[in-house]
Formats: sequence, structure tokens, C-alpha cells
Amino acid sequence: LDDIAAIRPLHSAPVSVDESLVTLQDAARIARDGLAEVFGIKLNRVGGLTKAARMRDVALAHGIDMFVMATGGSVLADTEALHLAATIPDINCHAVWACQDMLTVDIADGRGPRNKAGHLHLPEEPGLGVEPNEDQLGHPVAVYQ
Repeated sequence: LDDIAAIRPLHSAPVSVDESLVTLQDAARIARDGLAEVFGIKLNRVGGLTKAARMRDVALAHGIDMFVMATGGSVLADTEALHLAATIPDINCHAVWACQDMLTVDIADGRGPRNKAGHLHLPEEPGLGVEPNEDQLGHPVAVYQ
């Protein structure tokens, strides 16, 4: 963030912070110091849905727009990102980046939100709204109890 702070006063172009946004402290500093107009929130990178939602709250409180991303994920990760994006006013959410089309195995057999003409729609089922085909997942590598 120090590098972004150093170049910020040298230009008038909007700044989107992506890889430098990792912790809630990063979000607070970016907002406090006016380092960016856009947060790129990658759920996997920031520690999951709860931490991403806290970053969303910081962004909204400071008039910062957002992209919501589930990098390299399946339809499950994309659905999680879509749920977060649904809590952001349209004017503040530039896009949801879905990665499911990059995978060769569909672990949900076509269920869940799918890219149709550039749009994803939230499922109406309870919870996440999509369940994996457990046969596609195979045997667990590890089990934690």
C-alpha cells in the first residue's frame, strides 16, 4: 500500500486495489487515506465471506465501489461471490467475476448460477443454493472433526 500511496497524488486516474487488499486493516487504510476508488474483493484471498463482507462495509461507508471475485473456483465459489455481490447496491458493484467456465469438471452437474448472456442469477434454494455432486468430488483427501 505504501507504493500506491506514493503514486496516488501523481495522477488523476481512478485506482482499483486488488492484490494489495488482503486484510480488513488494508481496507481501512485504503479508505482512510483515499488510496482507491475501487476494491477488488477476492473472497479466497481475503479469508472468506465474513471478512469480505466486512471489507464491503468499509467500502460502502467510504463511497468506494467494488468488483467481487471468486478466483479459480467452481460454481460453489462463484455462488458465494454472487451472494456477497447481491448485498452491494448495483451502483457500487461493477461486476462479479465468475471462473466456473475455466474448469473442465462441473462439480454441480449444471446446477447453480450459470453465465447466461453475461448474467448470473442467485439460486432460490436455501443456503448457498447449490449442492455439489459428491461423486464428482471423489474421496476426501482429509477429514477434520
